[in-house]
Amino acid sequence: MGSGFEGFEEYLKAGEIAYRVKKSVAKYVKPNVKLLEIANYVEKLIKDLGGEPAFPANISINEVAAHRSPYVDDVAVVPENSLVKIDVGVHVNGYIADTAITISFNDKYLRLVEAVQEALNNALKIISNNIQLNAIGRVIERTVKSYGYNVVRNLSGHSLGRYLIHAGEIVPNNSSFVPLGKVSAGKAYAVEPFATDGRGYVQEDRNSIQIYALSSFNFKNLNDEERELAEYIFTKFKTLPFCERWLVDKFNDYLRLRDILKKLTSKKVLTAYPVLVESSKGYVAQYEETVLILKDKVYITTNPEIQ
Repeated sequence: MGSGFEGFEEYLKAGEIAYRVKKSVAKYVKPNVKLLEIANYVEKLIKDLGGEPAFPANISINEVAAHRSPYVDDVAVVPENSLVKIDVGVHVNGYIADTAITISFNDKYLRLVEAVQEALNNALKIISNNIQLNAIGRVIERTVKSYGYNVVRNLSGHSLGRYLIHAGEIVPNNSSFVPLGKVSAGKAYAVEPFATDGRGYVQEDRNSIQIYALSSFNFKNLNDEERELAEYIFTKFKTLPFCERWLVDKFNDYLRLRDILKKLTSKKVLTAYPVLVESSKGYVAQYEETVLILKDKVYITTNPEIQ
C-alpha cells in the first residue's frame, strides 16, 4: 500500500515505462514504415523496460479511431500525409498505464491535433478527488468546439483496475446529461479525448477484428482445442486484451488460430473489439494520459512534463 491505495508503486512504474515508450515511438513512426514493425517495436520496448503490454499496440490511421492493431501477416504501412494515433498500454503486476499520442504527417491536421491536446491538458487541470465526471466532459467538449471540431461522443476515458482496462466508470468527452458520479480518491483513470472534423460518432467495422479479451471463465462447452487456447489465454493475459500475434509462438498455424478465436467469440468466451471508424470518414485525433487520484493530490503517471 502506498500513498492511499493498492498498487501505487506499480502504477507509477507502469506510467514511467509508458511515458518512455510513447516518447520513443513518436520518433520511430514515419510514412512507409510497416504497422507490424511499429507494434513489435512498442511491445518489445515495454518488456525491455520491465513492464508488460496491457493491450496490443493500437496504430489507428486517419478516420480509424481505435482498436487497429496489426495482424501477424499484416503488410499495411503508414501512409503519406496521414494522421496516426498510437495508443500504448503497460502493466506492472496488473496495474495499468494507458496513454496515447497523435502524429500528423499532414499540416492540414495540425490544428486538430492541437485541439485534442489542449482539451486533454484542460481536463487534467481540473481533475481531482470528488469532481463530477460530467465536468471533465464539459471542459473537453468546450475546448474542442472552440477550435471548430467535434468530440467523438461515443468514445470516452475510463477508470482502470487491476488487469482491467475498463473498470466500470466513464470519463466522458462531451457534456452528458446523465449523472456519471464523481472522481474518487484511491482510483486510477485514463482521460482520453478524441476530436474529429467529422460527425463525431464511431461505428464498428465487424470485418476488421484484431483485439480480443477473455469474458467468461466457463470452458465446459469447449472442445479440447478451444479449451487449450482459452486456458492459455487466461494464464498469459488474465482479463487484459490480447491479439493473435501474441499467440502464434504457441499456436503456430495462425489461420487455424484465427478460426478458433472466432469460435471462442461466438461461444461468448471471448469478447471481440472491432476496429472503430468515424462514421462520416472524418479524421480523428486522440491524446490520453493516466492519472492516480489521492485525496489531496493527482499524479499524472504517464507524463511527468505536466505534473
